[in-house]
Amino acid sequence: MSNLPRYEKLPLFDPHRKSFTCVYQDQHVPAIDPQAEAWFQQALALDSPDIYYKERDYPKIYELYLRAAERNHWKAMLNLASLIVSGYPGVPEQDPERAVGYVEKAMQLGVPDAYDMMGTYHQNGMIRGGDATSAYAFFQRAADMGSPSAMTFLGYKMAGTYDNPGEGFWGNLAVAVPMLECAFAQGYGDAGEKLSLIYARPNTPEAKLRALKVLHEGVKLGSAKCAQSIAPEFRGLGLNHGSNLVGYIDKARAERYSKIGNALEFYDGRLKLPNLDKVLPLPPAPLPKWDGNKQTLIDAAKAVTLPPKAQQGAMLHGREFMPEGHGVLPLAQSPYALAGDQPVPETGYWLALYSPSMTGAAKPAYARGQFPERYQTGERFEASRFEWLSPAEVQWQYLGEARPLPPGREVFLRRMLGAGLLRQVSPPASKLQCNGMQRCPQTGIWEGRIRADNPLAALYNRWERQTFVEQGQSFPDPRGHLLDIASESVQWTYLGSPNADADAPGLKKITL
Repeated sequence: MSNLPRYEKLPLFDPHRKSFTCVYQDQHVPAIDPQAEAWFQQALALDSPDIYYKERDYPKIYELYLRAAERNHWKAMLNLASLIVSGYPGVPEQDPERAVGYVEKAMQLGVPDAYDMMGTYHQNGMIRGGDATSAYAFFQRAADMGSPSAMTFLGYKMAGTYDNPGEGFWGNLAVAVPMLECAFAQGYGDAGEKLSLIYARPNTPEAKLRALKVLHEGVKLGSAKCAQSIAPEFRGLGLNHGSNLVGYIDKARAERYSKIGNALEFYDGRLKLPNLDKVLPLPPAPLPKWDGNKQTLIDAAKAVTLPPKAQQGAMLHGREFMPEGHGVLPLAQSPYALAGDQPVPETGYWLALYSPSMTGAAKPAYARGQFPERYQTGERFEASRFEWLSPAEVQWQYLGEARPLPPGREVFLRRMLGAGLLRQVSPPASKLQCNGMQRCPQTGIWEGRIRADNPLAALYNRWERQTFVEQGQSFPDPRGHLLDIASESVQWTYLGSPNADADAPGLKKITL
């Protein structure tokens, strides 16, 4: 039993450690299988907080998480473990030992968050012999591996101005701050709440502005804690003794943060509001007019997506038609080719090419069209589109029958739309892209992306990496989000959805 991952021998937690090296979890977790991700998203949609917990289809949710976990989807493993110990009626499995087993499996895959969850199990007494000492050892290991939740927990504990082990905190800002910043850089918004308190300690105007901005960014990342901390600042908390971050009362902004905070608490971190500046920019920017409906605030601030493009093959006709969501073998994997003067030996899709030696090109050229065509056994291949090319000179590459493709990004986006975490917008009239060093040429929502070969691509190119920018403003600098990415490395694409003119000159109103 002592060889099980739950009993891994780890260095004891050291609240006075001298240093911390930031590691990003997304760079060290196993790759997620597309089909497993589709099942995971389907389970999340059924497990939505919009559905009363007694009315959720827990047998189906459990089955989907289980199928994804069997394909090593680490998030599904951890959600499955949480479901098992939830105590919700209808969950097929209630044995805590099974939950621990799934967490251990994720630990064996090297998942930092799994070590964090195991620490919680030790702290809660689910592990025989577990206690606070063993729990903190797991939390420390998880943080060092890249778990943002573990970094945030320990960052809170070590952010004191002095030691008080009895109350569970220590004074080690030299480690607490980089831990919290590393978590925040990974999109873990709750870390911003404590960072704000730390940043504000000098009590200078610069420190207060920095603290206010990190709370605002935390709200964008889905943190109810940040929203619930920034709303009182606009109500005037601490104004009389000089600790208020704003310096004056702004009830309109306080009301919007409060309503948004309630929504974020309801969704427990699943809802992201990257386009918050569309409805609630920081001062001195004027507030756009709002209709008073809380859902307008949420919908306008959430991430957006353009309508999905129809699969090209499904738009074709005749032999080139291919069912939506299906594909064939790539040309490089074609098992054999056949000259066009022979009958079709096998039903499936074939692609007509001719030799580059006939044209001096570097690679084979299309003899008919660029899309594969489906033929039945015994049929005759159709003639080339070039009269000078004889059937014997055409090489038909066999690409097999159409088969379902692994779920792609469009499936993920449809799930997010169905869950209400995304809003679909009409495509802009023309495609507009900018380098991150340019000034914004058009007001609206922009999506940022870096090259796929950038080491931080998995971390930066998330579905919610969007922002609402006014014309003439600068695009967000990734370094402002604590990421070591140069602004010129980011390409911003315009998605539209600006606000409309209001009744009074110079004012705007929130529009979806």
